Amino acid sequence: MIKNLENIKSEFMTLREYVGNNEDALLEKISGISEMINRTETSSAEFHKKADSIIQELQKIRNSTNKEAITTSNEVIGLLKLSKYQSNIRMLAESKYGTLDDIEKMAGQTAEIVNLFDRLSIDSEKRIPLPHEVRQWAIGTIFDCADKWEIRFDDLFKTLLGSLGQNLLKESIRIQQVRDIFGIKAIDKIKNELK
Repeated sequence: MIKNLENIKSEFMTLREYVGNNEDALLEKISGISEMINRTETSSAEFHKKADSIIQELQKIRNSTNKEAITTSNEVIGLLKLSKYQSNIRMLAESKYGTLDDIEKMAGQTAEIVNLFDRLSIDSEKRIPLPHEVRQWAIGTIFDCADKWEIRFDDLFKTLLGSLGQNLLKESIRIQQVRDIFGIKAIDKIKNELK
């Protein structure tokens, strides 16, 4: 046991002498390793920072691309629905006989298409209103049908106000057409109701 203790003591002495003699070299190596670890950590942090920046840019591009794709598809859907709407109004207008119910259908479809384009404007954050000419065409077609189907102006006007509202009707009505079809009393009623 004593012999083992002397061996251990001897090894510690040898180690102390080695460390003492090579202290500067060992400290230099430890310092070099420490600097290398710090550089690695710095470059690793910079790499992660750049990678995060690239990922954020890619997400922005993806989001804007998705938004543009959705906007474009909404515009295409709007155009298809507009085409269908115009076909429906034309088909109803070609009928020789019609009733106030047919006028209500036409006015309801007009309100739907105006609302659809308003929704598209909100969704795409671009102004995509239903063109004013389309609104005028729809209202004019309804007035022509009412004349052809011999529907009273009061019933027609009440139906249009209920379905379309004052603002849309005020913007889209053609006074000359109303005067030609229904006369001056109809003009007076429009002026009083729509101000």
